[in-house]
Amino acid sequence: MNTTRVEIPKSLYKYYSPNAIEKTVFDNTLKWALPCDENDPFEAMPSGWDITVVKQCVPDCQAEDIARLDAIFDSTKVREMISHITAFVSFAERADVSLMWAHYAEKHSGVCLEFDTSVLQGKIDYLIPVTYAEPDGERKRCPLPHDDLGDNSPEYQKRVRGFLSYKANEWAYEKEWRWIVPPMVNVIKCKKDGEKCILVSDIPQGAVTRLIFGYSMPVLTRLTLAKQIREKHPKCKFAHVVLDPKLFKISIEDFDIDAVESATLGK
Repeated sequence: MNTTRVEIPKSLYKYYSPNAIEKTVFDNTLKWALPCDENDPFEAMPSGWDITVVKQCVPDCQAEDIARLDAIFDSTKVREMISHITAFVSFAERADVSLMWAHYAEKHSGVCLEFDTSVLQGKIDYLIPVTYAEPDGERKRCPLPHDDLGDNSPEYQKRVRGFLSYKANEWAYEKEWRWIVPPMVNVIKCKKDGEKCILVSDIPQGAVTRLIFGYSMPVLTRLTLAKQIREKHPKCKFAHVVLDPKLFKISIEDFDIDAVESATLGK
């Protein structure tokens, strides 16, 4: 697995549907995901076992034992195991990817929040990029977590993060980064949603630096969101998506929320 330290971007982005952003802004929280809840059915699944790496975890393991590993640690069980000990928040490296707006912002009717990573990193470590590889590529060389290390040991958590930092090439357009932590750390809390418990954490003051509106979000909805987010993040700036029909591209341009409010509401 590539262990070269990657420089963390100054800003990362998170796309939201209209309903999701209302909850996020109202509560000022980030929702944490478990691997078993993700939309990728192969999330946190190893694609195979490499004898050299397995020996790092199980020194007495022989080549003939590899065939039995799938029976002992099948992919689904590994995924479930990691879901019990790790949670993460997904971010994107760019805010101008039309596919992301279509898939995660409800066909451009939602928003994208820009986060200052220095503020996030000041609260919790382990903000890492996702590596995209073929199924028989890097992920099979990620060391297998095992119970002898203990759930909270640095080496155990390093191996768990390894499983969560690889996805198939077909997801590469997301340019995803993940903020990965054990779910029991004190920054994460459980919020009741009916009978379900949702893992959330407070968004640090100053972490949200820009709110980008999808091109099809109504003006009045934009004004309402702007007012709400200013209460928690007064320095937040605003932008919106602009379409270029000739080039079939989108761009992000500044959005003068005060001028729009004055023109719309006559203030």
